[in-house]
Amino acid sequence: MAKEHMQPIAEIITGNELKKAFESFEIASQKLSEYYKNLEDEIKDLKENLNTVLESLPLGVIITDGNNIVKFINKSLSELIPEYDLVNYLDRSIDDFLNFFFNDGALNHFIKPIFNPIEKMMKVGSKRVIPVFLYVKNINTVSKKNSGRIFIIQNIEEIKKFKRLAELGEMSAKIAHEIRNPLGSIELFASILQKDLKDKNEEHLEIISHIISAVKNMNATINNVLEFSKIVKPAPSKCNLLESINKSIIYASYIIKQKNIKIIREIDKNISAEIDENLIEQAFINILANAAYAAPNDYGTIDIKSSILLLDNESSYICINFEDNGPGFPKDIIKNIFNPFFSTKKSGGTGLGLSIALNNVMIHGGYINADNSEKLGGAKISVFLPYLA
Repeated sequence: MAKEHMQPIAEIITGNELKKAFESFEIASQKLSEYYKNLEDEIKDLKENLNTVLESLPLGVIITDGNNIVKFINKSLSELIPEYDLVNYLDRSIDDFLNFFFNDGALNHFIKPIFNPIEKMMKVGSKRVIPVFLYVKNINTVSKKNSGRIFIIQNIEEIKKFKRLAELGEMSAKIAHEIRNPLGSIELFASILQKDLKDKNEEHLEIISHIISAVKNMNATINNVLEFSKIVKPAPSKCNLLESINKSIIYASYIIKQKNIKIIREIDKNISAEIDENLIEQAFINILANAAYAAPNDYGTIDIKSSILLLDNESSYICINFEDNGPGFPKDIIKNIFNPFFSTKKSGGTGLGLSIALNNVMIHGGYINADNSEKLGGAKISVFLPYLA
């Protein structure tokens, strides 16, 4: 009986049909393999993009798995707690982290049914604690199963600082407007006096020159305060880079001429950029003024050089390097130089110049980097702007 049943099957499945079936299976298997590989690549890209976002957040972030083991700690949290190496807390229970930095805290002290902040004091140094908001959120799978938690830590001191900066910016703008009018009158009368001085006494002329120079310095400071406090809305147009830099040098000449600074220009006259010329020139002026203040009197040098940085087919940048022969940036302060109100000038200063320069460049899709110059031994500020071919 078994042989009688097997005979029809052998007649139906021929060798040719079996071959076709295997070929179809191989094609389907290849397509499935390609789909799986594409899916793996997409997941990898998504993971890299997520890591980039988490690393760039100005908030501390910790991610744990379903067993409450720490799997990720971002850069911002490490910078908030610089005295301790947070790498030591990877692949350890989150309780170890909470216990040390939150004074015997444990996970059950922080879990809430809703995603609301908990205000706590967090240890950031051997003798320092700061107030923070801590948010804890469950990470659920499609089946609603808990696969871990995300912890977000926000420095309350930073929130208060930004609020104070906003209030200070508004107040500074009002004061600056009140000061500009009398300053303009002082500069005008001093200039008239300088021209009409009959005896041409060198000492008197020098005093008047100092008055005019001081007024120009104060005007530059006021301009920085006003720039910092206003909402910037760029109006870009095609501009020649060399012309913009030449104008910026003229506008910064009050300090360049006063200190007898030598300017070296290596700028490609054919480079153009899609920029708001006023905003970018203000950035260049602030960078030039900083370099001139740092450079020594009478033998100071500022070297300005342009180049094209080709990254790929979609994004290329114009790089403008400003290098001086001043003392350069100490390693412990270089990370702070773009912070508002941070200044290294002994004679004072608002500390807004480089902060405004950075903001003006960033709203154009560019960025600024600070380093020390190997060529001249002083500071080096590199401005990167999107390249208009």
